[in-house]
Amino acid sequence: MNMKLSTLALASALAITGCASTGGARDYSESLYLRGQFAWWDALPEYKVKKVDAGLYRTEVELKADGQPYEFKFGDANWSSGTNCGYLSEKEDEVVELDKPVNANCSAVFENFRFTPPETAVYGFYFDTRGEIPQVYIKKAQ
Repeated sequence: MNMKLSTLALASALAITGCASTGGARDYSESLYLRGQFAWWDALPEYKVKKVDAGLYRTEVELKADGQPYEFKFGDANWSSGTNCGYLSEKEDEVVELDKPVNANCSAVFENFRFTPPETAVYGFYFDTRGEIPQVYIKKAQ
């Protein structure tokens, strides 16, 4: 019985750590969308990411600054495991601030990022897979 539990624990740990990494070679511009409250969580064509550089993707959205946070994720049209990207650590990565990257978990279920825009503006949302762990950050659009 203990052997089964140990094997299950090891398999769970490997699945979790393996899913945090993206592998780097995947082209997310074919399937990844910025999804959130501003789009009723739908995968809308205007929020599909575009490749900016090898492993770096971006899309834009206009947000109103009303003091309330927007919840969002990056995900494909079907919320598939491996492309359902929310925060990795609740304490360190859930709240996104301008120009500050946070870590993503692409096997997320309920781990939505939160961003409170400091002013009403268009913001660039970035999904960066160039490192071992994917990262998300936001910049005010030019």
